[in-house]
Amino acid sequence: MKKFFVVLVLIVSASGVFAQILATANSPEYKNVLKMSASLFTRNTFQMGYERFLDPNTSLYLAAGLNFRDTDYERNWGVRTEAQLRFHVYTIIKPKESHRLYFAPYLLNHYLESETRDYSSIGQGNWQTDTFDAIGGGMLFGWSFSFANRVNLDVYTGGGFRKTFNYDNITNANNNGVFDYSYNGIVPRLGIDIGFWF
Repeated sequence: MKKFFVVLVLIVSASGVFAQILATANSPEYKNVLKMSASLFTRNTFQMGYERFLDPNTSLYLAAGLNFRDTDYERNWGVRTEAQLRFHVYTIIKPKESHRLYFAPYLLNHYLESETRDYSSIGQGNWQTDTFDAIGGGMLFGWSFSFANRVNLDVYTGGGFRKTFNYDNITNANNNGVFDYSYNGIVPRLGIDIGFWF
């Protein structure tokens, strides 16, 4: 019976040791973050991203998203892709949380097919179809905050340029704001991503 208690005490002691070295987001075991863009939901876009740490100060972020909207007056469908090379210039790592500030040059591509109803014609209105194929690039500045061992919150801002091809200037004469799909020029960026380490 004494042997049983000795073995039991050793097992409990060993499990306590392993519990103290539980991996967190800041341990070398986790080098990947899977993210979802919360801010792009306002643009009818579901986007997922994957960040891979190449070393403690550099990471590569790849993202792909799907645009979709179907209403009585507008139908949109498209694909958005983006690549960033993140340089983490300031890092604070604590046992259960970390703060990272980074700069990231980015490249993006956005393809969209859009149909809108033209109610100026007689009857129910005809559908006008247009496509947008945009490329862009620029620089972002962000704050990546990891907490609860594996949860990540990423807030970023910045800007760059956008050039759109293959669209009808007559149909889109009134769409000249920075958030319109046919926009050409300098664009601001602001976003929030939520993810987890693995």
